[in-house]
Amino acid sequence: MRLLQSTLTVAVGASLAFAVACDEPTTPLRPGDPDAGMCETPETTPEPTVEDVAPVSHRRLLRRVHLTLHGRPPLDEDVSALDDATSDAEREAVIEAAIADGLESPDFYDRMVDFGHWWLRNGAFVTGAQGDAYMGNMSAHLGRCADDTAHPGAYFLLASLVDEVGIGERTGSQLCTEASPTTRTVEPWWAPGTSVVLLGEAASEASQGTTRGGDPVACGVAVEEYFNMQMQGAGCGCGPNAAWCYPGHGLHIGNDRPGTQRRDMWEEPARLVAHLAWHDRPLSDVVLGNYTVANNRVRAWYLRFGRQSGLPAAALDGNDTWFRPDVGGEPRDPRHPDAADPEAWRELVPEELAPQLLSLSGGVRSADPARTLAWNPVDDAGPAPGLPMAGVLTMPGPSSSFPRERPRAARFLEIFACRSFDPPPPDVHFPPVGEDIATSGQCMHCHTVMDPVAMTFRRWIFVGNYVPRPYLAGVGDLQIPTDLFEPSQRYPHRAWFGAGADRWRQNWTANTVMTPVSAETLAANPATLFYDTIPTDYTIFGEHPDGTMGPLAFAKVLVSSGELDRCAVRRIYERFVGRPLDPEREAGFIRALAARFAAGDRQVRPFVGELMRSPEYRRGF
Repeated sequence: MRLLQSTLTVAVGASLAFAVACDEPTTPLRPGDPDAGMCETPETTPEPTVEDVAPVSHRRLLRRVHLTLHGRPPLDEDVSALDDATSDAEREAVIEAAIADGLESPDFYDRMVDFGHWWLRNGAFVTGAQGDAYMGNMSAHLGRCADDTAHPGAYFLLASLVDEVGIGERTGSQLCTEASPTTRTVEPWWAPGTSVVLLGEAASEASQGTTRGGDPVACGVAVEEYFNMQMQGAGCGCGPNAAWCYPGHGLHIGNDRPGTQRRDMWEEPARLVAHLAWHDRPLSDVVLGNYTVANNRVRAWYLRFGRQSGLPAAALDGNDTWFRPDVGGEPRDPRHPDAADPEAWRELVPEELAPQLLSLSGGVRSADPARTLAWNPVDDAGPAPGLPMAGVLTMPGPSSSFPRERPRAARFLEIFACRSFDPPPPDVHFPPVGEDIATSGQCMHCHTVMDPVAMTFRRWIFVGNYVPRPYLAGVGDLQIPTDLFEPSQRYPHRAWFGAGADRWRQNWTANTVMTPVSAETLAANPATLFYDTIPTDYTIFGEHPDGTMGPLAFAKVLVSSGELDRCAVRRIYERFVGRPLDPEREAGFIRALAARFAAGDRQVRPFVGELMRSPEYRRGF
């Protein structure tokens, strides 16, 4: 269905050309000139020059190198090596060795984690569109018996917040004092290679329990209670390897310290950036990749996310290797080299644990832009097959901390395309306000850029009241009711309205850039609200999307247009050289740097090394 004319162009910024070779030699231009770098190949890109600023001394340069790569001043032996040098050539060799050694040091990985946090700006792991903070983990929470009880160190189910604070009638900790409660010894996912004792209902591995009314219900699915999660029905427990449970509760608003799952979900995007840099992977994998990095707590989150969806539960429950770091041999971070360390950030294709995040590669790690899935709720019936994984764009942390689809699109455009969303100049005139804020009124100043991208971020929603749970709308068990907007059904569908159904109906207007669906189609099938495939006749960054469902289409255009390269080199340059590049005055230089970066397979480590060997870096900015 095509409701917008095929000639419609959604102007998400003009595409800038890469540097090209000139037919005749040219005089190198200053990087401050707009045309600098326009005629240079990556091999002949001029270095930036700054008038009246002399290079710093070798001692100061050595200090800067160590601060950049290690986060600390040089050690005494480093300074002694420089002091022992008797010529400039020897001093240059000391500096070069410091750069080379620093780039190979695990400290460089740490610096890239810091860079990832600074660049990606991932916020707290919260609900985003909801009011209550999402601090849970879709797992039943476990208390632990005190050392002076009959079962020291054993775990029991925490059914409610009242148990956690020690008030109320239901106190699971009473099991700790019983002489012979039901017990089971398991190898827990959070401590592979060890064993723990589960008490009472926590010990159950049953796949089916019963509701209060006596009806059968599937275990392994957590439901919300008063600011907590519990297992679905009586007789349900922690399942195999306690995979359905979490040691502790993780619900306090301050529970974002190291070693907690909420903190790890904040860490995940930055850790992926550092992982790509450390293992010399293309930085474009940050948006194109179908993989991430995860320690055991993050892996447990993805497993619960997959288990809650209603997708192949038996296969997930039968997987007893996901939490064993010494089984798969996946590349990991340099700070956790021990093969058995569950804290290691190691590669994961999320589809293995969350089948709704599609790898489109048979489960093999891939960032091939040829990965594609053509599906939309207007032309294709039934539940969506899932959402193609697109690196940070489909991660839970950013999807949670950047609330709603339009702000999420704005943040990602700022981060990965260096776009800014400022008020328009006062002398700019716009057409009268109409139904579509992307094509009319003053709002189009931002929404012309934002809305074509925002449409891809619709599916991530939070359903629930006390502890809203993340879902992908229209995927797995979470099918959009056909009578969602019938007034008489509002109460039965109250969870959907808590997730934003009123806002969707009001803001996702038919026949607009963001919602290219007719009003009649929307009325007949509310699932079409979640149209998240950018039409191929739209133009973004001067290119047409390829019809892939979800954010992966946006990721492909980011990379193929060169926008990601130009933005990434600006951020890397600012972070490691020490000053931001001016996108207007130094546009040519940015283009040349981006061309060099792309020619180097977008590997961060060698690019940072080049910047640190540049004349401007030696000026000490």
